[in-house]
Amino acid sequence: MPAFKTQKRIAAQLLGVGVNRIWLDPNRLDEIKQAITRKDIEELIKEKAIKAKPVHGVKRRAGKKHDARRKKGRKRGPGKRKKIVKQRKREYVMLIRRLRSYLRALKNKGVITTNQYQKLRRLAKAGMFPSKKSVDEYIKLKLKQAE
Repeated sequence: MPAFKTQKRIAAQLLGVGVNRIWLDPNRLDEIKQAITRKDIEELIKEKAIKAKPVHGVKRRAGKKHDARRKKGRKRGPGKRKKIVKQRKREYVMLIRRLRSYLRALKNKGVITTNQYQKLRRLAKAGMFPSKKSVDEYIKLKLKQAE
């Protein structure tokens, strides 16, 4: 079978598809070989001697099976939860950085002593303070008790 390179290229442009999706009627190859102008190719397309093959989709057989198992509750154990752990760690890092810079600022202003700063820093690391506001409340409570 000849290549029909030019005919396929022109047909692909006219049909708006790739060259690999062009189908040529095996019974009319002689006519197609003679067609060298765009007009000739257009006529052959109208006569259904040249067509565009359908798009091949992805079957996703394995993916559908996997989705069905997940729907049942399989494949959802702690070993599959990387994103959740990463997100939790990212939140912790952002919080602890905020708290540590806040405690450093309080120490520099003289609101808390160095010993208090060290203690509050350890408490922050332990996860006792969910926000800067809770640090302020803890300081007010402890400073009132100390006085």
